[in-house]
Amino acid sequence: MHIWIFAGLCEKNDLMLYLCKILASTGKRVLLVDGTLQQKYGYSIGDHQLSLRIAEFEGFDIACHFVTSTAVEHHLQINGEALDNYDYVLYDVETLHFASRNLWLTADIRVWVSNYERYNLERGKGWLEQLISEQELPAELLFQRMLINGVDCRLEAHYLWAYLEGGPFQWSGESLILPWDELSAAVKLENEHHRRLELSPLSRNYKKSLSRIVEQLTGWEKVRSRHAIKEAGRKRA
Repeated sequence: MHIWIFAGLCEKNDLMLYLCKILASTGKRVLLVDGTLQQKYGYSIGDHQLSLRIAEFEGFDIACHFVTSTAVEHHLQINGEALDNYDYVLYDVETLHFASRNLWLTADIRVWVSNYERYNLERGKGWLEQLISEQELPAELLFQRMLINGVDCRLEAHYLWAYLEGGPFQWSGESLILPWDELSAAVKLENEHHRRLELSPLSRNYKKSLSRIVEQLTGWEKVRSRHAIKEAGRKRA
């Protein structure tokens, strides 16, 4: 089982959904856990009820309306399931208290996700400092960095990440960047309203960036990641 935590104060649900569908297209069993402030993933699958549930969507499972990661594990247990029955478990975390201390410590990958907005970049350092203080996490805890909704401007990645310098955490590897364009924005909106998850209409540049992200997170070769994205674009649940 691989556990990935994607933390950050910006909206990243489209990225998370794409990653889950790509992983599921390879035959892996995947669970996406909604730890966002507004519990938005329920709208992706058409669930507007405030009940605890785990629902199948586009070939993978989504856990919505849980207060903590421990509650997700408990819900699985009482329904004859277990977290380690999944090959990949991805958490979208926006609140400080959703993920347990043990989850932060044992996760295979921890990704800090931000967009280019100064508000999110400045708040991000305080969020991470508070997390490490309140959860009593070690300062050497490693995070990968990801910028989403990247645009062609004079703001370089190293300048943007400078907002987080001096914090009690460690960065691992190069920063990942996922671009923004009108086509990817349009596909996201269409998917939300039709409650589906189409990848094939995404721009070539977006898919290439998505492929690079998959390669870095999974360790797959380029051929395998691109094949998985093609399969995800082809398959309908």
